Amino acid sequence: MIVLIKTCILILCMTPGYSTAAGLSGYNFDQVPDRSPDQATDPMLPDELSETEAQSITSQGNPKSRVSAALKISDNRINLAYRLLSESQYKSAAQEVDVFSALVRYADNYTRKLPGSKQKDRNNCFKVIEQSIFKNTRTFEAILRDLPLNYREPAERSIEEIRNIRLRAINDLLGGGKFINSSND
Repeated sequence: MIVLIKTCILILCMTPGYSTAAGLSGYNFDQVPDRSPDQATDPMLPDELSETEAQSITSQGNPKSRVSAALKISDNRINLAYRLLSESQYKSAAQEVDVFSALVRYADNYTRKLPGSKQKDRNNCFKVIEQSIFKNTRTFEAILRDLPLNYREPAERSIEEIRNIRLRAINDLLGGGKFINSSND
């Protein structure tokens, strides 16, 4: 068990731009936003999505496909933010970072509301979420470095939330939500 804990901490420490001290302190992995019964079947998609994007997500039949579709669109949005940043369109870039963040939150919320009987689907979705966030880590860190100060703070909050979603996904995959805790014991 101790070897497994050390392995997980090593993975977290090796993640570019992420320190375990910053990520674990004060974060409660048991916190999941309250959802009404209506939202339990399908959390709201971000309003900034086009009809085509929303349709491509909601038309997916199984959970992994839906999460993958949402994350594919989020990948497109974060890459668009990076391109906009190189064109000095800072406000648009910051908005695209927000949409990226909202799509990752959607994927996480959708996965977390899956019933316990679909544990295999949940784990597959968590794996896809974690891999997608890891893949985009360097892109959103480059965006944060290049954003002007007045746009950086909201983007930093969004990115920190994304990092916490990644940690929760790893936590749920490795230990059913009980592996990583926020204490320094």
